[in-house]
Amino acid sequence: MASPYTVHIDQAALDDLQERLGQTRLPDHLQGSQWDYGTEPSYIQELLQYWKTTYDWRKQEHLLNKTLHHFTIPLNAIDLHFVHEKSKHKNAIPLLITHGWPGSFLEFTEIIPQLVNPGEGKQAFHVVAPSLPGYGFSSAPKHKGFALISIAKTFNQLMLELGYTKYVAQGGDWGSAVSKALGIFHSENCRGIHVNFMIASPNRYNPRHLLQLANAFVPYADQFPLFLSADEIKGIKGLGRFQSQESGYFQVQSTKPQSLGYSLNDSPVGLLAWMVEKFRTWSDRRHTNGQLPFSKDFLITNCCLYWLTGNVTSSCRLYYEAKHAREGRQMKQYCKVPTGVGVFPEEICCLPKNWAERFYNIQQWTVMKKGGHFAAKEEPEALANDVQIFFGNKALFGKDFASQ
Repeated sequence: MASPYTVHIDQAALDDLQERLGQTRLPDHLQGSQWDYGTEPSYIQELLQYWKTTYDWRKQEHLLNKTLHHFTIPLNAIDLHFVHEKSKHKNAIPLLITHGWPGSFLEFTEIIPQLVNPGEGKQAFHVVAPSLPGYGFSSAPKHKGFALISIAKTFNQLMLELGYTKYVAQGGDWGSAVSKALGIFHSENCRGIHVNFMIASPNRYNPRHLLQLANAFVPYADQFPLFLSADEIKGIKGLGRFQSQESGYFQVQSTKPQSLGYSLNDSPVGLLAWMVEKFRTWSDRRHTNGQLPFSKDFLITNCCLYWLTGNVTSSCRLYYEAKHAREGRQMKQYCKVPTGVGVFPEEICCLPKNWAERFYNIQQWTVMKKGGHFAAKEEPEALANDVQIFFGNKALFGKDFASQ
């Protein structure tokens, strides 16, 4: 049974954090390197100064408790934390929304009110936003192999415990994979999914897919979009860039998370730098003069949700579990529930719709004008609108939620 939860960190932990910040030993750097080698030194110094002198955790803690209803529930040996916001609208649909790494439920503070209390004529939702096991205020798994399918099972149990025998799911990053697992393995309850991060692969035996690959990678062919649009070519190349230049974190976290954990769990500034670099690289900075589209308070509070809970290492460990749990074949099954996709232009990669249709029952595909990997935080109105249009489609979901 779920119990109300109040966000509160002992003062001793905050005092320890402040002491560590004061003893920070920053590394050397090359002049003019900026962000090429990782988090830019002057920016992390700016964040560190703000954290030490201006940032107020108690203020953020108060806001979290004031604006969101928090709960915990024991499920599958996990003390699962979740936010639960009920709508007053009679036709509200239960929606499970899941974050990823290096994010948290904090990404959803702007989008939740738009989903719970939308404008006239828009679909409303009862929103459930759990912290992934081993993230934020959720306890960490105690045994090996607790990966995506186990998380989906736990989240499905959560929705049933809350009385939602039929619901829909949404997510990006890990939340996208969890949503897919819910659609594959719990389709009797999870009646549809919407994702803003899509990984798919071409069929080597499909001539059109092969031509699309050639259009993207054969020298000079990418200048003539014949079998792909210019945006699709850019999206496919984005995956290549990610694999060659931006996937170092993935390789470490999916192979030796414990070794990494000793450092990240001991240095708050080291943890912040490890995360901030991803918030910068994966976000849309075209309209912010190249600056991060996130406030210092958000970046530091999000970091604190890992630091103050001691869930740094367990969050990284999910990468190892997902890689070694032998779930690949199961997760590649076709997701038969109706699927909506929001394609944000500065996402890590944006792959062609016809590749995605191999793995999903895609019923809505929306290409956005702005936004990146952290869509719920970067473009909450655009994402909320897309989710509302999709799940508000009576032809797809009217029968399942007619009595809601």
